[in-house]
Amino acid sequence: MHDDPQRAGELTGAARALLTRPWRTAEADRPLFLLIRRHAEQLDRWFTQRLGYRLVVGTDTARLVKSGHIPADRPLRTSTQRPFTAREYTLLALVLAATAAGPDRISLRDLVLQVRSAAADAGISLDGATSERRALVTALRWLVEHGMVRELDRSVTGYESDAEADALLEVRNDRMALLPAPALVDARSAGELLDRASGDDSGRAALRRRLVEDPVLHADDVAPEDWAEVRRRFGEESRYLEEMFGLVVEARAEGVAAIDIDGGCTDVTFPASGTAAHAALLLLEALTARHRAGADPAVLDGELHELLERYSRFWRKDVDPDHLRAEAVGLLTAMGVVTVEATGRVHPRPVAARFAPIVAIADADDDGGQQSLL
Repeated sequence: MHDDPQRAGELTGAARALLTRPWRTAEADRPLFLLIRRHAEQLDRWFTQRLGYRLVVGTDTARLVKSGHIPADRPLRTSTQRPFTAREYTLLALVLAATAAGPDRISLRDLVLQVRSAAADAGISLDGATSERRALVTALRWLVEHGMVRELDRSVTGYESDAEADALLEVRNDRMALLPAPALVDARSAGELLDRASGDDSGRAALRRRLVEDPVLHADDVAPEDWAEVRRRFGEESRYLEEMFGLVVEARAEGVAAIDIDGGCTDVTFPASGTAAHAALLLLEALTARHRAGADPAVLDGELHELLERYSRFWRKDVDPDHLRAEAVGLLTAMGVVTVEATGRVHPRPVAARFAPIVAIADADDDGGQQSLL
């Protein structure tokens, strides 16, 4: 089996898929799930020994349980890619509490009653208002989309507008049990929960987690002794990450980055198309060219105003400058190319110098389409 010429490629493909989306089900992508299950032993060895993660593979579900480094920009998202709100997180947690060790089939009305009971036990007040019902439906839809809940009769969506709406649901308690569950007993704050979920954030495995989960690892992001360890073992780390994920590791005096050549292992692509991504790239160019010492919000607004005057005809028509600035800076922060002070002042990091955009106008297509900015 180990002489199979396809084995190395299959292992890398499966590992990349799990890294980008740690929850995989047979019904969502059967060929991929079968690939993960075929190589589960080796994949688990890789993830456990090299990253401190844990791979759990069942009859129809694979879950990569991550621990350690928790990137701040990886929220749960709805089907429209909108980040979960605090209320939606709360309702999701209450649904999980309400269904723990419960029946595998339950009506929506009974589930709502159990959610309210779990809320009362936790000292959380629920009022049944429309906004609360929407948040509950969002949480339930997320569970449906991930195969943890199945709608057998009618949809949960009706509960948004009708508090008396009902549906019959099937709950996959076996899959619920695969969700990350650090020791929560006696935790008294969100910060304490995050600390428990983070686990041990030191050692070589922790540094590797930073390399694969973050776009770039800057030297000043880690302790001097850890940075020295990265530099000393650079060749070994490069081989590990190329073997597991097909990543090419580049090192500079200021930091190290694991480059995903084809983009298949990247959850956020940059540079990219779209108004926010274009604005972010051009704003980054302005920062590196004219504001290496940093720029406060007023300066950023001035730069963005100039960009809008020059390129707004190529961007979406409903652009709000304040919202666009927040989107662009958020993307740049997520990519690790800038840091943002509490005052809103933005500083370009050394890796920002890699990006030197050349603006070109793509001609409209033959069907009368609009010119676009590249």
